[in-house]
Amino acid sequence: MSRTFTPVDLVQLPRVDSNGAIALASAVESAASKHNDLPASVLEAVAQVVADRIVLQQAMAKAPSGLVTVKEADRRVDKVGGAFHDICAAWASLAEFLPAGQDALVLMDRVFPDGRKFVNLKVKEEWAAIETKLATIDREGLIPRIDAIGAHPVLGLLKEMQAVYGAVIGTTEVAVEAPEVRDSRDTLLDSIRAYVIQVAGTVKRGKPETATRADALLRPIREWESTKPSKDKAGSAEAPAGAASGSMTSEG
Repeated sequence: MSRTFTPVDLVQLPRVDSNGAIALASAVESAASKHNDLPASVLEAVAQVVADRIVLQQAMAKAPSGLVTVKEADRRVDKVGGAFHDICAAWASLAEFLPAGQDALVLMDRVFPDGRKFVNLKVKEEWAAIETKLATIDREGLIPRIDAIGAHPVLGLLKEMQAVYGAVIGTTEVAVEAPEVRDSRDTLLDSIRAYVIQVAGTVKRGKPETATRADALLRPIREWESTKPSKDKAGSAEAPAGAASGSMTSEG
């Protein structure tokens, strides 16, 4: 099996949420600002961290606290699920005039026999009701009928909202951060990994001052493990930063 050497493979960061990622990036930026002799490659890496941190902060500003609350997840599912129902109902009302209306009649009968009542159920009951509807669509091969009325994008959106809904109310293990926040966080963490690699690359054998500088630049990441440990290290996909940054800066 071939080996890969991507930043994700080489650098393992502490497990953090979006707020933690922003704090970690800010600490990295602060450490870098104290040095006026950084190589261009490190300066570029820092600039990318800054840019990606700003993007994440902007994404979090659009989603309160960066996380989807139960109330917000419920609102989204109600809106998308209700819209899906309404689209089907509108097409079904035209069944006598358009063939696609006949497809919609089938959808109303098989997927929405209870009409819009499901949006008024308690959260876990609503989640279960939507799961049943999605399962019915798959089991009975109703996708072509949904395509006939142009509602496939709405179905895809409902599935996405349903996954987040399940995570928020505790019925699934999907991450509960809003997708746009999660993606921006992952991008920022990748930039921090790239920064670690660039800093480690500045260490020169026989030049202890370069190792000292690298140690100072990576100290915020290394110390994060001791001040903000993961609550679930056993199940974490990320290892403590101290192991990675320490080994990378000890050369030379």
